[in-house]
Amino acid sequence: MPVPSRLRFAGLPAGVTADTVRSEVDGPAVALAVRVAHDVVAEVDREQPPQLRAARRHVMLAEAETERLGLALDQLAAAPLVVDDPSELPPAPWSVVVAARRQLIAQRAEREVMLREQLSAARCELDEAQRAYDIALEHDARSGSARGAKLHEARTVIELELAATPPPASGEVGRAEGSVALPAGGAAVTIYIDYEVRAARWAPSYVARLDGDAVRLELRAIVAQASGEDWRGVALRLSTAEPARFAELPELPAHKIGRRQREPLKRGFRPAPTGAEELYRDYDAAFPRGNVERAEAGRAPTAPELELDGVAKDQVWDEESSNALQAKASFKTPTPPPGMMGARKSRSLGGGGVASAIGGMVAAPAGLVAGAARGLARHDAGEMSKRKQAAAPPQLELGAGAPVRLDYGVFVMAAATQHERGRLVPAPHPAGRATSTPFEQLALPPGHVDAWDHAYDYAFATEGSVDLDSDAAWHSVALTAKAGTAKLRHVAVPREQADVFRVATISNPFDGPLLPGPIDVYDRGQFLITSGVEFTPPGGSVELGLGVDPQVKLARNASYHEEATGMLRGGLRLVHAIAIDVENLGARAIEVEVRERVPVADANDDDIEVVLGKIDPAWERWTPDPSAPKDERLRGGFRWVLALRPAHKQTLRATYEIKIAGKHELVGGNRREP
Repeated sequence: MPVPSRLRFAGLPAGVTADTVRSEVDGPAVALAVRVAHDVVAEVDREQPPQLRAARRHVMLAEAETERLGLALDQLAAAPLVVDDPSELPPAPWSVVVAARRQLIAQRAEREVMLREQLSAARCELDEAQRAYDIALEHDARSGSARGAKLHEARTVIELELAATPPPASGEVGRAEGSVALPAGGAAVTIYIDYEVRAARWAPSYVARLDGDAVRLELRAIVAQASGEDWRGVALRLSTAEPARFAELPELPAHKIGRRQREPLKRGFRPAPTGAEELYRDYDAAFPRGNVERAEAGRAPTAPELELDGVAKDQVWDEESSNALQAKASFKTPTPPPGMMGARKSRSLGGGGVASAIGGMVAAPAGLVAGAARGLARHDAGEMSKRKQAAAPPQLELGAGAPVRLDYGVFVMAAATQHERGRLVPAPHPAGRATSTPFEQLALPPGHVDAWDHAYDYAFATEGSVDLDSDAAWHSVALTAKAGTAKLRHVAVPREQADVFRVATISNPFDGPLLPGPIDVYDRGQFLITSGVEFTPPGGSVELGLGVDPQVKLARNASYHEEATGMLRGGLRLVHAIAIDVENLGARAIEVEVRERVPVADANDDDIEVVLGKIDPAWERWTPDPSAPKDERLRGGFRWVLALRPAHKQTLRATYEIKIAGKHELVGGNRREP
C-alpha cells in the first residue's frame, strides 16, 4: 500500500515504559516522530484459535437444529385433525371419513415419532458439542491469560509518523521544486517497535549431568511475566543488568600540550538563578495572590529544608569542602507518593525531596542539597545499587553512603497558584495506584535467587523459541547446555565423622558468569543431590558436595600412653598414635583426601612442646579456606592425598608427642585423641 503519513498501534500493554519506545523502519520510508500516550481504544480482543472457533460454530448449529425440531413438534401438536368443510357438496360416506381420519392420525403419529427421534439425536449432539466447546475453552484459558483491550479501558498507544523516501537512483530522476518523483503504487515497508515492559522477572537454575570426568552443564531459568500479552515463539534473552539501574558517567580529564595551568575549581553546586518571581508579574497583576498567601500561611512544609550549622546558605560548594559540608548538612524530606516508589525497581528513594531541589528555578539551600547529593553519588555508586530496593525513609542524612537518586522523570513544575511555584515538585500519582503489585510480591521457588552482584552484566539467550504465558506464574525454561570438565575427589575427616564425602569441581564452560541459584546433580542418569551455586565468573570453577560415598569405607583408631622423661623423672611425655584404614570397594579408582589435626601450643607457653613422630605415608600441611564459615581459623591441620585402586585398602599412620612438666596436666585431660 502507499506509505501512510501516520500509523497508530493501539491496545499495547499499559505497563509500557514510554521513554524506552524505539522504532525502526525497513523500506522506502523513514520515521519522523514517535508519540506514546494512554488512550481508550475500541475492543481489540485477541483472535480465537481455529479449534475454539470450530467448536463454537458446532454448538451454534446444534442449538439451531434443536430449536427447529422443537418448533416443528409444537406446530404438529397445535395442528387440528378436523376442520369444517367450506364446500356445499354433500358429505362423503361415513366409512370414507373414518378411513381418512385414521390415515391422518397414523401419518401424524409417524411424523411425531420421527421428529422426537431427530430431537433426541439433536440434543445428544448439542451436549457433545457443548462438552467439546468447554474443553476447547478451558484449553484456551490455560494456554495464557493475555487479552486485548476492552471498551473504555486505557491502554498504551504508539503513534508513528512516516515519510516516504525516494527509491535508489537508477538513471535520471525527475525533480520539481526540490521534490523527488516517486513511482506510483505501493511500497513494502517493515516496521519494528521495541519497548520495555516492567512486569517480568527471572531467576537462574542449573542441571549438572556427570559422566566420569566429563559433565554436561545445563543452564535453565524460571521466568514469570504479567505484561498482559502472551509471548509466543519468542527469542528470549535474560539479562543480569537492570535497564533503570543508576550509573554515573565518568569525567574524562583533558590532556593539553603546553605549560601547566592551574586546575579549574570543580563546583558541585551552582547558585540558582534569581528573579523567578518576575516571570509571574503579569499573572499576579491579573489575578490577586490572596489565595496563594492564605495557602502559604496554612500549608505544611513539603519542600526540602536544609539545616546548616555555621555555613552560609549562598556559599559555593566544591569538591574540597565536601567532607566538611557533609558532616554539617542534613535535609528533611517527606515520604514520596506511593506510585513513585513502585515505578521502577532501581529507584531507591523515588526522587522524594532530593530531585525537587534541582532545576533552574530552585532556592539556594535546595540547590546546595542537590550539589551535595551529586558529590555523594560519585563516591557511593556501589552502595546505591545495594540499596535499590529500600523504601524512602522519612528523614535522610547527607552522610557517607547515602543512596541519593536524582530522578527528573517524577517531577513537574509547580502551578502558579502554589507556594512552590518556580520549582520542581513531585508529580501527583493516579488515585488508587498501589505501591506494589502482586506480581512484584510473587515469591520465588525455594532455593532460587533473583538478586546478584552487578559487577559483571551478561545476557543469556535461548537456543530456540519459547512460549510464555502472561499469567504471573513461574515457568521453567531451558536456555542452553554446554559440555565441560569435572574433577571428582573424596574428602574425609575421620576425627569428626566416619564417612567419606564425594566432591565435584566443575569448571564454568559458558562465556558468561554462573549466577547464584540451585543446581540438580545427576551421575550417569541417577539423581544425586540438589545443591547451590555461588557467583562464578567465566573460567572459574564450582565445588559441589555430592554427599556420602557408600563404596568407600573408613575406620580410625587411636592409642595413648604416658612416659616419664628426664634424669630426675620430672618431665612427662604424652604419646598419641593414630591409625586410619581407608578401603575402596568400588569399581573405579578414586582420589581421597584425609584431613587430620594435631594440637598446637601457644607461642608464649614454654612449658608445652608438641613434637611430630613417625608419619606413614608423608602428609602435607593443610589450611582451611579463608572464606569458610568459621570465626576461628583451624591451626595444626594436615592432610593425606592418596589414590586408591579398585578393591584396595591402605592404612595411614601418624604419631605425635606432647611434652609437659610432670607436675602439670593439660586442661581437659592429657589424652587428646578420642
